[in-house]
Amino acid sequence: MTENLKEPGRKPEEVLSQNPLFSSLEDFYVRDILAKGEVRTWPEGTQVIIEGESGESVFFILSGKVKVTLYGEEGREIVLSILKEGDMFGEMSIIDDKPRSANVEAITDLECLLISKSAFLDYLSTHHKVYMRFFAYLTGRLREATRKIGGLALLDVCGRIAHTLIGMSKKEDPTKEKVIAIERPTHEELAAMIGSSREVVSRALKKMTQEGYIKIEKDRILLYP
Repeated sequence: MTENLKEPGRKPEEVLSQNPLFSSLEDFYVRDILAKGEVRTWPEGTQVIIEGESGESVFFILSGKVKVTLYGEEGREIVLSILKEGDMFGEMSIIDDKPRSANVEAITDLECLLISKSAFLDYLSTHHKVYMRFFAYLTGRLREATRKIGGLALLDVCGRIAHTLIGMSKKEDPTKEKVIAIERPTHEELAAMIGSSREVVSRALKKMTQEGYIKIEKDRILLYP
C-alpha cells in the first residue's frame, strides 16, 4: 500500500454509499465490498491503468479525479471521460477477460478502493441486488457511448460542448432542469473530449456565454438547456 498523500476526507463508507451500485441499500452491502479490497493511493500524474495491459482489478474512487484516455495515430490524446469521487473504473476487463481498453491517469492525488477480479466476481455472486445494478450500469455506459458518438458526428462545436456538459451532469435526465450546474472542466479537457483544439473551445465558450446559453463561474459552469 502506498503512503497517504493528503489529509483524509470522507470515510470510504460515505463515498461508496453514494455510488449507484450501493445507494439506498442496507449498510452490509458497503461493508462487505470494503472487506474485499484494499485502499491504495497514487500521486497526481500517475498512469493507474495502461491500455492493452491485463485487467485484474476494479477501482472505486474514494477521493481525487482521473481522466480516461485513448491516443490517436499521431499521439493526440482523446479524453473519453473525467471520473471523480464515488465513480468506478476498470470494470470492463473484469467482465470480458480482455486487455484494458483505455488509459486511466490520476489528474489529482488519488485514493481508491482496489478489488481483485476474483474478489469482485465473488462479491457479485453473493450480493444479487448489486449484481443487477452492475449490469444496469454497464447498459447505461453503452447508451452513453452511443449518445457521445451521435453528438460528435452530428453537432457543431457549440453543440458538442453542450452535449458533453449535459453528459457530465449526474442527474438522470438533466434536460428537464432549467439550469444544470457542472463542475468546471478546463478548456484542454473539453477540447480533448470533443476532438477539437483549446483555441476553438475557448471561442465557442465565449460565444455561448455571450448568447446566454452558459454562465462560467470560478468552479462550475451553468448550462441553460
